[in-house]
Amino acid sequence: MPIITISRGSYSRGRDVAEKLARELGYACVSREILLEASEQFNIPEIQLVQAIEDAPSILNRLTRGKERYVAFVRAALLKHVQKDDVVYHGFAGHLLLRDVPSVLKVRIIASIEDRIQEVVKRDEVSEDQAHERIARADEERQKWARHLYDVDPRDVSLYDMVVQIRPMTIDDAVGTIKLAAQLPAFQTTPEVKKTLEALAARAAADAKA
Repeated sequence: MPIITISRGSYSRGRDVAEKLARELGYACVSREILLEASEQFNIPEIQLVQAIEDAPSILNRLTRGKERYVAFVRAALLKHVQKDDVVYHGFAGHLLLRDVPSVLKVRIIASIEDRIQEVVKRDEVSEDQAHERIARADEERQKWARHLYDVDPRDVSLYDMVVQIRPMTIDDAVGTIKLAAQLPAFQTTPEVKKTLEALAARAAADAKA
């Protein structure tokens, strides 16, 4: 059975895709739960984890490796969780945190800036200019930390196995397409993959506690 990560820009309907996909496959759908698990496992206030992974790296973080430390907590919790298999993860940077795990189906959901703006206007009841500013700020933050921690641009399509654009495709179309890909042999969690997961999880837990 596969492990699926859903990466998405803010207000790109990626959460909707992930939740519907998990329901139809009968998989666990996790996102913020990983932060809660990391918070409990390593006795770190959740708000500190949220700030560490959502805010772009500051000068202080670059000097103290503070962000890397908090991300290590999240990676350890995620690796521990996905050992259960049959999971759709749409939280923080799954495609990067699990990039050493073979067979993970890494999906990127994208949407036009016009659609994203309208989504923000509808959800947050703000003007189009304000919506555009929020999206631009969120995108910039994500790009900065991805470059800082992994030296990659999250918009780089080579990081993913699939890139799905919402509209003209619908949510149902996206879910159906991902379900088909999830059946391919390349994305099945074999006994060898499980051994790799166990080793990576143990190493990540040790690194987080170091």
